[in-house]
Amino acid sequence: MKHSPDTIELLMNRRSLLAGKLIEPGPTEEELKKILVCATRVPDHKGICPWRIQVVDRANQDILHAKLPELHEGDPASLGKTNSKEAKTAPLLLIVSSYTASKKAPRCEQLLSGAAVCQNILIASSALGYRSQWLTEWFAYNDRVKEYLGIATIEDIIGFIYIGSETEAPKERPRPNVSDIVTRLQL
Repeated sequence: MKHSPDTIELLMNRRSLLAGKLIEPGPTEEELKKILVCATRVPDHKGICPWRIQVVDRANQDILHAKLPELHEGDPASLGKTNSKEAKTAPLLLIVSSYTASKKAPRCEQLLSGAAVCQNILIASSALGYRSQWLTEWFAYNDRVKEYLGIATIEDIIGFIYIGSETEAPKERPRPNVSDIVTRLQL
């Protein structure tokens, strides 16, 4: 395999931008196809492919966001917090869910494979010059939202990934010092 310093640079500098700050343009259909192909190039024990991806354009995001208050259950403050910061401008939303009913591989591995799908979406989007944000919030764990989206309640929504162009450069946040989180195992 060929050495790819550009990939290392991208991984070292990739940063999310708040979904509410993403604007047009979003990925073209050709770019979206590349993002989706990259998304599926993940570790997948036993080749189960337990994940699904729903593509939601701007108009359908507006319909979804308008419906969320009706589907919300629980603390009203969480709804207000969500509505105040949710994407109102992102041109594209990808909803990644995971159906982990297979007994071929542990459920945890199937969920982690879905998380890798989300990470690949973020990286592929960034490589194509877009910004993105991976969110969950209350609506990822709400059965009424799942039903509205046509996702079985036994499935897990792993992420709502908003993709678009930046309105501003994302702010850097503190990162861990590698020496604080990595140890060399001595047996």
